[in-house]
Amino acid sequence: MQLRDFECPNCGGYEMRAGEDQQLHCDYCGSSFGEVTRICPQCGHYNERGVRHCSECGARLVRDCPVCGATNWALSDHCTQCGRNLDLIDQMARRWQLSTEERLAERRASIASLKEDEERASQERMAVLLEAERIRQEALALARETQRKKDQQMYRATAIAIGVFLLIVVIVLLLTMGQG
Repeated sequence: MQLRDFECPNCGGYEMRAGEDQQLHCDYCGSSFGEVTRICPQCGHYNERGVRHCSECGARLVRDCPVCGATNWALSDHCTQCGRNLDLIDQMARRWQLSTEERLAERRASIASLKEDEERASQERMAVLLEAERIRQEALALARETQRKKDQQMYRATAIAIGVFLLIVVIVLLLTMGQG
């Protein structure tokens, strides 16, 4: 199967092909770009291993062979395990072989998996945000401490300056009183 929506980062070519090794290959330079089953056919996002739906747009990444149950990329024409044609008619035939309850159970299972993936991603984002907030709070505390030290130095310098000024005034007064 040839794809025309993915750009090769090596040569800029727009024609990619899913190889027999389940890797994406550029037709122009022959470069290999990882597992084809992790690439979203809708938005091109490279997803984590084992994810059944794109973490960016939610599109289906893989589909199961109705004959052997092997997991195949959503855009595969034939099963990588048994070679069976994976066209729409096979999908429709499989759908009608399942009862409504079985289809709903499959849907619930895929939704639960998607929900787990989203929850994990949310927890990871929250951990990053909490770490950034901790670093920000530490930086603020350090800035406050530095400012407090500067303020103390300024108060000391001002107190010393006032003391010196008062001492000079007293000396001048004593000298003027002593002469007069």
